Amino acid sequence: MAALIVYAALGLKIAPFHGDEAMHIYTSTDYTTAFIDHQVQNLPVNPPYDIDGDARLRLLNGSVMRYTVGFIMQLNGLTKQDLPPRPGWDWGLHYADDVATGHMPMDALLTAGRTAALVYFALSIIAMFGIGWQFGGRWTAYIASALYTLNPIILVNGRRALVESALLGFGLLTIWVALQIAQKLTPPPAPLPAGKEGEPIRSNGLWGWWIALIITSALTLVSKYSGTIFVAGAFGGVFIVEVVRVFRVKRPFGNLISSTLKLTVSGLLALVLTVALSPALWNNPISRVQDLTQMLQEQVTIVVSILSPEAPTTIPQRVEGIITQPFMTPVAYFEQASWAEAKPVTDSIAAYESSPLSGLPVNPITGILLTLLAAIGLTATVWPRIRPYEAWSLSAVLIVWLLITLLNLLINPLPWQRYYLPLIPIDTLLAAIGVMSIVKIIRQRRMSQ
Repeated sequence: MAALIVYAALGLKIAPFHGDEAMHIYTSTDYTTAFIDHQVQNLPVNPPYDIDGDARLRLLNGSVMRYTVGFIMQLNGLTKQDLPPRPGWDWGLHYADDVATGHMPMDALLTAGRTAALVYFALSIIAMFGIGWQFGGRWTAYIASALYTLNPIILVNGRRALVESALLGFGLLTIWVALQIAQKLTPPPAPLPAGKEGEPIRSNGLWGWWIALIITSALTLVSKYSGTIFVAGAFGGVFIVEVVRVFRVKRPFGNLISSTLKLTVSGLLALVLTVALSPALWNNPISRVQDLTQMLQEQVTIVVSILSPEAPTTIPQRVEGIITQPFMTPVAYFEQASWAEAKPVTDSIAAYESSPLSGLPVNPITGILLTLLAAIGLTATVWPRIRPYEAWSLSAVLIVWLLITLLNLLINPLPWQRYYLPLIPIDTLLAAIGVMSIVKIIRQRRMSQ
C-alpha cells in the first residue's frame, strides 16, 4: 500500500491539467468564509442561481474537497487572494484566453489542491486493499489494489484536484464497512445444536460498524452526489444478505425485520449527517434538494445539446462502454474538443504518457486479458467450487454493488469517461478474484492427480 501511495504521489505534479481543477480550487473560498472570516451564515443558498455563481457552484458540488483544499492552502500560507477568478475556469473561453485572464491556478495553488486529492486517493488505495483482502486474502488484496492504482484512468483522476478521489476514497470505505457487517451478520456454516434452530444471532458488537456505515455513507455523499452508487450498493448488499440468510440459513424472520430497521435508521442518520455537512442545504433542505435535482437535469441537457456531439449515447453504446472503458479505452484527459488544439495541453499529455508514472499502458492484449479475468471473477462469485473465498455474503454485496453501478451507467446518456470511474474498482476486484480462482483450479487439479 505504501509503495502504491508513493507511486501516486510521485506523479502528482506531472498529471495533465483539467479545467475543473480550477473550479474546485476556487470553491475553497468557502473555507475562508467559514473558518477564517467566521461568516458561516453566508454559506446557505437561495434561488435564483446565476450561472457560475457561488450559490450554484456550492449547491452543485460537494463539500469535502473545497474545505480540504482550503485547509491545505492555509497550511501553505496561501489565501483567498491567490485563487483564480470566478468560476475558477471559464468553459465559455478558449484555453489560451482562460490562461490569459488568470483562470489557470498558479503552481503552488494547484499543488495544494492535488495534495488534498492525494489524501483521499491514498484512502481509496487502502480501502481497495481491505476489500480485496476479504475476497481471498493477501494476494487478492495485492492484485486488486495494484490493478486499481495503476489503472491509468483512476491514476490521472485520482491525482487531479477533483472530487473523484474523495468519492472513491469514502465510497470504497463504505463498501468495506458493508462487507464487514454482512460477514458478521452471517454465521459460519456449522450445524446448530439441537433445539437452537430459531436462536437469533447476537449482533451487539455491530453497533460500531453501523455507526461507521453512517459516517462513511454521509462523507461519500458529501464528496459527490453520485456517491449514491456506493451507498446504495452498501445498504442494498447488506439487505440482500439478510434476505438470503433468512431463507437459506433458516433464521427467524425477526432478524430480517431487525436488520431492515437498522438499515433504515442508519440511512436516515446518514442523510441527516449529509445535510449537516452541506451548508448549501441548510436553508430548507427539501427545497434545496429540489433545486439541485433541477440543476443536474439542466447540466445533462447542456452537455447533450451543446458540449458533447456524441451525446446522448444509445443503449448499445453504453453497454460497449461498460465492457471497454475499465481496461481497453485510452485515458480521456479532457472533454472540451477545443483543448485538442491547445499546444500546452497536448504537450503535457505527451510528457505524462511517456513517463513510467502514468500507470499501466492501455493496449488491446492487456485490456482483453484483464476483461476476461474479470469475467472469470464474476463467474467465481456465484460458483463456490472455484471462488477463492468462502463467505457467500461477500458475493451478495459485490453483485448488488455491481448491478447498481451498471444500472446507473445504463441510464446515464453522457459519454464522458469520468462517469465510468465507479465501475473500475469493481472490475479490478473481479480481475483479482479471477486470478486467484485460476490459481485455486490449478491447485485442485494438482491435488487430485
